[in-house]
Amino acid sequence: MKNTRRRHPSSLASILSIASVLVMLGLFLSVLLFGQKMESRLREHVSLVVLFHLDTDEAKILDLKKQLELDDEIKDISYFSSDEGLMEMTQDLNQDILGALEFNPIPAALEIHLKSDYANQVNLARLKQELSKNILVREVTYQSGILEQIEANAHKVLLGIAALGVLFTLIAITLINSTIRLELYSQRFIIRSMQLVGAKPWFILRPFLGKGLRMSIWAVLIAVPILAGIAYLAMVFAPDLNGMLSMQEQIILAGLIFLFGVLLTTISSYLATRKYLRLKLEELY
Repeated sequence: MKNTRRRHPSSLASILSIASVLVMLGLFLSVLLFGQKMESRLREHVSLVVLFHLDTDEAKILDLKKQLELDDEIKDISYFSSDEGLMEMTQDLNQDILGALEFNPIPAALEIHLKSDYANQVNLARLKQELSKNILVREVTYQSGILEQIEANAHKVLLGIAALGVLFTLIAITLINSTIRLELYSQRFIIRSMQLVGAKPWFILRPFLGKGLRMSIWAVLIAVPILAGIAYLAMVFAPDLNGMLSMQEQIILAGLIFLFGVLLTTISSYLATRKYLRLKLEELY
Protein backbone atom coordinates (compact mmCIF):
# COMPACT_ATOMS: atom_id res chain seq x y z
CA MET A 1 0.00 0.00 0.00
CA LYS A 2 2.69 2.47 0.98
CA ASN A 3 4.55 1.90 -2.25
CA THR A 4 1.64 3.26 -4.24
CA ARG A 5 2.05 6.61 -2.46
CA ARG A 6 5.82 6.84 -2.59
CA ARG A 7 7.27 9.77 -4.55
CA HIS A 8 8.93 8.57 -7.75
CA PRO A 9 10.56 10.58 -10.54
CA SER A 10 8.14 8.80 -12.86
CA SER A 11 5.20 10.34 -10.95
CA LEU A 12 6.63 13.82 -11.47
CA ALA A 13 7.11 13.08 -15.16
CA SER A 14 3.54 11.81 -15.38
CA ILE A 15 2.21 14.93 -13.65
CA LEU A 16 4.15 17.18 -16.02
CA SER A 17 2.93 15.18 -19.01
CA ILE A 18 -0.69 15.50 -17.89
CA ALA A 19 -0.17 19.21 -17.16
CA SER A 20 1.21 19.79 -20.68
CA VAL A 21 -1.86 18.12 -22.19
CA LEU A 22 -4.14 20.26 -20.02
CA VAL A 23 -2.26 23.39 -21.09
CA MET A 24 -2.83 22.49 -24.74
CA LEU A 25 -6.49 21.81 -23.97
CA GLY A 26 -6.79 25.17 -22.21
CA LEU A 27 -5.16 26.96 -25.15
CA PHE A 28 -7.56 25.29 -27.56
CA LEU A 29 -10.61 26.22 -25.48
CA SER A 30 -9.28 29.79 -25.10
CA VAL A 31 -8.83 30.16 -28.85
CA LEU A 32 -12.37 28.83 -29.34
CA LEU A 33 -13.83 31.33 -26.85
CA PHE A 34 -11.78 34.23 -28.21
CA GLY A 35 -12.90 33.31 -31.74
CA GLN A 36 -16.55 33.38 -30.72
CA LYS A 37 -16.08 36.69 -28.92
CA MET A 38 -14.30 38.18 -31.92
CA GLU A 39 -17.10 37.06 -34.23
CA SER A 40 -19.63 38.66 -31.86
CA ARG A 41 -17.69 41.92 -31.88
CA LEU A 42 -17.50 41.95 -35.67
CA ARG A 43 -21.24 41.30 -35.95
CA GLU A 44 -22.04 44.09 -33.51
CA HIS A 45 -19.87 46.50 -35.52
CA VAL A 46 -22.07 46.02 -38.58
CA SER A 47 -24.27 49.11 -38.59
CA LEU A 48 -27.65 49.88 -40.11
CA VAL A 49 -27.80 53.58 -41.08
CA VAL A 50 -31.14 55.37 -41.31
CA LEU A 51 -31.10 58.62 -43.30
CA PHE A 52 -33.99 61.06 -42.87
CA HIS A 53 -35.48 63.69 -45.17
CA LEU A 54 -33.85 67.11 -44.87
CA ASP A 55 -36.90 68.80 -43.41
CA THR A 56 -37.52 66.14 -40.73
CA ASP A 57 -38.11 67.54 -37.25
CA GLU A 58 -35.39 66.47 -34.80
CA ALA A 59 -37.95 65.73 -32.06
CA LYS A 60 -39.66 63.16 -34.28
CA ILE A 61 -36.32 61.46 -35.00
CA LEU A 62 -35.55 61.28 -31.28
CA ASP A 63 -39.01 59.81 -30.64
CA LEU A 64 -38.31 57.11 -33.22
CA LYS A 65 -34.94 56.50 -31.58
CA LYS A 66 -36.62 55.94 -28.19
CA GLN A 67 -39.09 53.50 -29.74
CA LEU A 68 -36.30 51.52 -31.39
CA GLU A 69 -34.31 51.36 -28.15
CA LEU A 70 -37.13 49.32 -26.63
CA ASP A 71 -36.35 46.51 -29.07
CA ASP A 72 -34.41 43.74 -27.28
CA GLU A 73 -32.52 42.91 -30.48
CA ILE A 74 -30.88 46.36 -30.64
CA LYS A 75 -27.62 46.92 -28.76
CA ASP A 76 -27.24 50.68 -29.22
CA ILE A 77 -28.38 53.59 -31.40
CA SER A 78 -26.41 56.76 -32.14
CA TYR A 79 -28.04 59.95 -33.40
CA PHE A 80 -26.18 62.30 -35.75
CA SER A 81 -27.83 65.63 -36.49
CA SER A 82 -27.57 67.29 -39.88
CA ASP A 83 -25.41 70.04 -38.33
CA GLU A 84 -22.95 67.45 -36.98
CA GLY A 85 -22.83 65.79 -40.38
CA LEU A 86 -22.19 69.10 -42.10
CA MET A 87 -19.39 69.96 -39.69
CA GLU A 88 -17.72 66.59 -40.21
CA MET A 89 -17.95 66.77 -44.00
CA THR A 90 -16.65 70.36 -44.00
CA GLN A 91 -13.60 69.21 -42.03
CA ASP A 92 -13.05 66.17 -44.26
CA LEU A 93 -13.33 68.11 -47.54
CA ASN A 94 -11.81 71.31 -46.15
CA GLN A 95 -14.47 73.32 -48.01
CA ASP A 96 -17.27 75.67 -47.01
CA ILE A 97 -20.18 73.50 -48.16
CA LEU A 98 -22.88 75.64 -46.57
CA GLY A 99 -21.48 78.78 -48.19
CA ALA A 100 -21.29 77.13 -51.61
CA LEU A 101 -24.75 75.51 -51.60
CA GLU A 102 -26.54 77.97 -49.27
CA PHE A 103 -28.27 75.03 -47.54
CA ASN A 104 -27.27 71.98 -45.50
CA PRO A 105 -27.36 68.89 -47.78
CA ILE A 106 -26.47 66.43 -45.01
CA PRO A 107 -29.48 64.57 -43.59
CA ALA A 108 -29.85 63.59 -39.95
CA ALA A 109 -29.12 59.92 -39.33
CA LEU A 110 -29.45 57.09 -36.86
CA GLU A 111 -26.73 54.44 -36.67
CA ILE A 112 -28.10 51.17 -35.29
CA HIS A 113 -26.10 48.21 -34.00
CA LEU A 114 -27.79 44.91 -33.26
CA LYS A 115 -26.74 42.47 -30.56
CA SER A 116 -24.46 39.74 -31.90
CA ASP A 117 -27.14 37.03 -31.64
CA TYR A 118 -29.43 39.03 -33.93
CA ALA A 119 -26.88 40.65 -36.25
CA ASN A 120 -27.54 38.57 -39.36
CA GLN A 121 -28.81 39.11 -42.88
CA VAL A 122 -32.40 38.13 -42.05
CA ASN A 123 -32.86 40.50 -39.10
CA LEU A 124 -31.07 43.42 -40.74
CA ALA A 125 -33.10 43.02 -43.93
CA ARG A 126 -36.31 42.84 -41.90
CA LEU A 127 -35.42 45.94 -39.88
CA LYS A 128 -34.46 47.79 -43.05
CA GLN A 129 -37.80 46.97 -44.64
CA GLU A 130 -39.73 48.09 -41.54
CA LEU A 131 -37.88 51.40 -41.25
CA SER A 132 -38.12 52.13 -44.98
CA LYS A 133 -41.92 52.29 -44.58
CA ASN A 134 -41.63 55.22 -42.19
CA ILE A 135 -42.53 58.51 -43.92
CA LEU A 136 -39.67 60.28 -42.10
CA VAL A 137 -37.05 57.98 -43.60
CA ARG A 138 -35.39 58.70 -46.92
CA GLU A 139 -33.02 55.73 -47.09
CA VAL A 140 -31.84 52.75 -45.01
CA THR A 141 -28.52 51.03 -45.69
CA TYR A 142 -26.33 48.44 -44.02
CA GLN A 143 -23.03 46.70 -44.78
CA SER A 144 -24.42 43.52 -46.32
CA GLY A 145 -21.13 42.60 -48.00
CA ILE A 146 -19.17 42.69 -44.75
CA LEU A 147 -21.86 40.68 -42.96
CA GLU A 148 -21.82 38.04 -45.71
CA GLN A 149 -18.04 37.70 -45.33
CA ILE A 150 -18.35 37.39 -41.53
CA GLU A 151 -21.01 34.67 -41.80
CA ALA A 152 -19.15 32.76 -44.53
CA ASN A 153 -15.80 32.89 -42.72
CA ALA A 154 -17.39 32.07 -39.36
CA HIS A 155 -18.95 28.93 -40.84
CA LYS A 156 -15.60 27.78 -42.26
CA VAL A 157 -13.75 28.55 -39.04
CA LEU A 158 -16.41 26.70 -37.01
CA LEU A 159 -15.99 23.57 -39.13
CA GLY A 160 -12.21 23.80 -38.82
CA ILE A 161 -12.34 24.26 -35.05
CA ALA A 162 -14.79 21.36 -34.71
CA ALA A 163 -12.45 19.07 -36.66
CA LEU A 164 -9.44 20.21 -34.65
CA GLY A 165 -11.45 19.80 -31.44
CA VAL A 166 -12.24 16.16 -32.22
CA LEU A 167 -8.64 15.47 -33.23
CA PHE A 168 -7.20 17.23 -30.20
CA THR A 169 -9.57 15.45 -27.81
CA LEU A 170 -8.50 12.06 -29.20
CA ILE A 171 -4.83 13.04 -28.88
CA ALA A 172 -5.34 14.29 -25.31
CA ILE A 173 -7.17 11.10 -24.29
CA THR A 174 -4.45 8.95 -25.86
CA LEU A 175 -1.59 10.86 -24.23
CA ILE A 176 -3.10 10.91 -20.74
CA ASN A 177 -4.16 7.28 -20.97
CA SER A 178 -0.67 6.26 -22.11
CA THR A 179 0.91 8.29 -19.31
CA ILE A 180 -1.24 6.60 -16.65
CA ARG A 181 -0.64 3.13 -18.14
CA LEU A 182 3.13 3.69 -18.03
CA GLU A 183 2.88 4.96 -14.46
CA LEU A 184 1.01 1.82 -13.38
CA TYR A 185 3.18 -0.52 -15.43
CA SER A 186 6.02 0.01 -12.96
CA GLN A 187 3.71 -1.08 -10.12
CA ARG A 188 2.14 -4.13 -11.75
CA PHE A 189 3.95 -6.49 -9.38
CA ILE A 190 2.61 -4.55 -6.38
CA ILE A 191 -0.89 -5.16 -7.74
CA ARG A 192 -0.09 -8.89 -8.08
CA SER A 193 1.29 -9.01 -4.52
CA MET A 194 -1.87 -7.44 -3.17
CA GLN A 195 -3.93 -10.05 -5.03
CA LEU A 196 -1.83 -12.88 -3.59
CA VAL A 197 -2.49 -11.77 -0.01
CA GLY A 198 -6.25 -11.86 -0.70
CA ALA A 199 -7.02 -8.17 -1.28
CA LYS A 200 -10.34 -7.52 -2.99
CA PRO A 201 -10.33 -5.77 -6.40
CA TRP A 202 -11.88 -2.57 -5.05
CA PHE A 203 -9.37 -2.51 -2.17
CA ILE A 204 -6.56 -2.73 -4.74
CA LEU A 205 -8.15 -0.16 -7.05
CA ARG A 206 -8.69 2.47 -4.37
CA PRO A 207 -5.08 3.60 -3.77
CA PHE A 208 -4.32 3.72 -7.49
CA LEU A 209 -7.47 5.75 -8.18
CA GLY A 210 -6.48 8.05 -5.35
CA LYS A 211 -3.03 8.43 -6.82
CA GLY A 212 -4.47 9.22 -10.23
CA LEU A 213 -6.75 11.82 -8.66
CA ARG A 214 -3.83 13.45 -6.82
CA MET A 215 -1.76 13.49 -10.01
CA SER A 216 -4.58 15.17 -11.93
CA ILE A 217 -5.02 17.82 -9.21
CA TRP A 218 -1.29 18.58 -9.23
CA ALA A 219 -1.38 18.74 -13.03
CA VAL A 220 -4.27 21.23 -12.93
CA LEU A 221 -2.44 23.34 -10.33
CA ILE A 222 0.51 23.50 -12.73
CA ALA A 223 -1.52 24.01 -15.92
CA VAL A 224 -3.85 26.81 -14.74
CA PRO A 225 -1.06 29.28 -13.69
CA ILE A 226 0.74 28.58 -16.98
CA LEU A 227 -2.44 29.36 -18.90
CA ALA A 228 -2.97 32.49 -16.81
CA GLY A 229 0.58 33.61 -17.67
CA ILE A 230 0.04 32.97 -21.37
CA ALA A 231 -3.27 34.90 -21.25
CA TYR A 232 -1.53 37.82 -19.51
CA LEU A 233 1.22 37.95 -22.14
CA ALA A 234 -1.38 37.72 -24.93
CA MET A 235 -3.26 40.72 -23.51
CA VAL A 236 0.00 42.68 -23.13
CA PHE A 237 0.93 42.18 -26.79
CA ALA A 238 -2.68 42.34 -28.06
CA PRO A 239 -4.60 44.87 -25.89
CA ASP A 240 -7.80 44.26 -27.89
CA LEU A 241 -8.08 40.89 -26.13
CA ASN A 242 -8.23 42.56 -22.72
CA GLY A 243 -11.62 42.12 -21.10
CA MET A 244 -12.89 39.87 -23.86
CA LEU A 245 -13.46 37.00 -21.42
CA SER A 246 -15.45 37.72 -18.27
CA MET A 247 -14.38 36.41 -14.86
CA GLN A 248 -17.26 33.92 -14.98
CA GLU A 249 -16.05 32.56 -18.33
CA GLN A 250 -12.50 32.25 -17.01
CA ILE A 251 -13.75 30.30 -13.99
CA ILE A 252 -15.80 28.03 -16.28
CA LEU A 253 -12.71 27.47 -18.46
CA ALA A 254 -10.60 26.53 -15.42
CA GLY A 255 -13.41 24.26 -14.23
CA LEU A 256 -13.58 22.46 -17.57
CA ILE A 257 -9.83 21.88 -17.51
CA PHE A 258 -10.05 20.54 -13.95
CA LEU A 259 -13.01 18.30 -14.80
CA PHE A 260 -11.36 16.95 -17.96
CA GLY A 261 -8.10 16.23 -16.15
CA VAL A 262 -9.70 14.55 -13.13
CA LEU A 263 -12.19 12.45 -15.09
CA LEU A 264 -9.77 11.27 -17.74
CA THR A 265 -6.98 10.50 -15.26
CA THR A 266 -9.33 8.65 -12.92
CA ILE A 267 -10.91 6.64 -15.72
CA SER A 268 -7.49 5.79 -17.18
CA SER A 269 -6.24 4.73 -13.75
CA TYR A 270 -9.27 2.50 -13.28
CA LEU A 271 -8.94 0.84 -16.71
CA ALA A 272 -5.19 0.34 -16.42
CA THR A 273 -5.45 -1.14 -12.91
CA ARG A 274 -8.28 -3.44 -13.98
CA LYS A 275 -6.12 -4.62 -16.84
CA TYR A 276 -3.30 -5.69 -14.52
CA LEU A 277 -5.80 -7.32 -12.15
CA ARG A 278 -6.92 -9.62 -14.97
CA LEU A 279 -3.43 -10.55 -16.21
CA LYS A 280 -1.88 -13.88 -15.41
CA LEU A 281 1.49 -13.99 -13.65
CA GLU A 282 3.46 -14.89 -16.80
CA GLU A 283 1.84 -11.98 -18.69
CA LEU A 284 3.32 -9.45 -16.26
CA TYR A 285 6.84 -10.01 -17.61
